[in-house]
Amino acid sequence: MDEKLLALQGELKTYFEKAAEQQTKNGTVSEELKTKIDALQKQVDAVDAKLADHSPAAEQEDSFEEQMKNDPGVQRLLKDKRGNAVINFTGKTARALFERKTTITTGAVGFATSGVLPIGRLPDITMEARQALTLRDLLTASPTTFQVLDFVKVLAPMAIASPVVEASQKPENAVTFTTVSERVKTIATWIPATRQVLDDFSELMTFIRTMMPYYVNLAEEQQLLSGDGTGENLHGLIPQATAFSAGLLSATKGWNKIDIIGRVIQQITAAKELQPSFVVMHPNDWWDIRLTKDEFGRYLLGDPQQGALATVGFGQISPSQNIFGLAVDATTNIAPGTFLVGSGNPIASEIRDRMEMQIDVSTEHSDFFTKNLVAVRAEKRLALITRRPGSFVTGSFSTSPA
Repeated sequence: MDEKLLALQGELKTYFEKAAEQQTKNGTVSEELKTKIDALQKQVDAVDAKLADHSPAAEQEDSFEEQMKNDPGVQRLLKDKRGNAVINFTGKTARALFERKTTITTGAVGFATSGVLPIGRLPDITMEARQALTLRDLLTASPTTFQVLDFVKVLAPMAIASPVVEASQKPENAVTFTTVSERVKTIATWIPATRQVLDDFSELMTFIRTMMPYYVNLAEEQQLLSGDGTGENLHGLIPQATAFSAGLLSATKGWNKIDIIGRVIQQITAAKELQPSFVVMHPNDWWDIRLTKDEFGRYLLGDPQQGALATVGFGQISPSQNIFGLAVDATTNIAPGTFLVGSGNPIASEIRDRMEMQIDVSTEHSDFFTKNLVAVRAEKRLALITRRPGSFVTGSFSTSPA
């Protein structure tokens, strides 16, 4: 029987070599050769199965009932009347009960791919295109242990003091306050997966653990910018920001996008608000600004060879990527033609983190345990506190001057 198996394997190897040669020369393999390979493979499988059934190891192997009785996990379960047991079946018993052997055919492996010639596989999973998330880095963030955060702010400030005549009545002043409340909100997502695919595809769990936090952080950045404050939405910076005053532009002198940013800084400074430290705009608008030239064709923001757009790391803004001293956050999370200028000073606005990013993996969902499914969840909890909304100005680059 062993000699017959060796002979069949040698003949099968010869036909595989012929198939590889045909594939190299003609780009395909003849149907006649495919049929012969299928037939030989079936004979090899049959002989191999007979040898395995008559081997000494197979004859001495415990039966299914004996493996169940001798398993320590089952014995403990029968004794304690509670708990669970994990039973590992091996050898012939496992093949007979749980495995299905399939003959290798051209439909299963193919000749032009991995069925004939060995292939190399690169590790890891190539991620989809992702936007660098940098807005959080421009703001101040600190932890909190509360669900609701209140703060007091001046509603009507005091009047300016005035000179008075000696021994005369001094003018009385007054000030009123108000309280503002922000509630911690949750941003989360989850995805189901089978235990089998996570066990068999080791890179998948690593991919999920890095992918899900990104999409939670992506939603966070969008909420920090544009959340309308209703329901479970954060109260974002743009809805609270002051509108840009188009009257600061001059139609006679002309204007461009650089002028608008300068006039915004002027507007914030004239309102006695905190000095701005960053500007958020769409990459299309930033490139329009970056490529602006003077009448001699020179770039206004410097020579491109000076690396003004270089970054110091993924998700970080280069100190050289600035305009009028403001760090430029070029992100697709803001609409083209729209901008936001503001301050990263915590007096203006800050993030309060109730729970930083957390990843949970569990079978305790619906009937997931019985179906061998797992749920992978990513979530974080935070609040955005904006004390000085006047320190933020938003508007459109297409605003017409007065």
